Amino acid sequence: MNDDQLHQLLRESPAPVSLPSSFTREVWARIEAAEATSLRTALAQLWQALLGTLARPVPAFATIAICMLLGGGFGLIQQQDSLPVKGELAYVESINPFLQMDHAVSP
Repeated sequence: MNDDQLHQLLRESPAPVSLPSSFTREVWARIEAAEATSLRTALAQLWQALLGTLARPVPAFATIAICMLLGGGFGLIQQQDSLPVKGELAYVESINPFLQMDHAVSP
C-alpha cells in the first residue's frame, strides 16, 4: 500500500471522536502549568548560572580572594577581642587547663 492509498483510506473512514466540553480548557491549563517556572526550577537555573560564572578563571580568583580577605578580617577581629592582658602567655593559657582553672577560681 502506498501513501496515496493510505491517505485515501484514512479520509474515507474517519473515527468518531467525541471530546469533552472542557478539553480545550484542560489542554491550555496543562500548557500553562508546564510553562510556568517553579521555585525549584528557578533555583536550579540560578545555581547553574552561578557555577557557570565561577568556572571562569577571573571570577573564581576573585571569589577565592574575597573569601580569604573576609576570613583574615574576621580572624583579626576575633583575635583583637580575645587578647588577654599578658599577650605573651595567651597561647599557653588557652591550651593549659590548669591555668584556665586558676583564672576561673581567682578574681
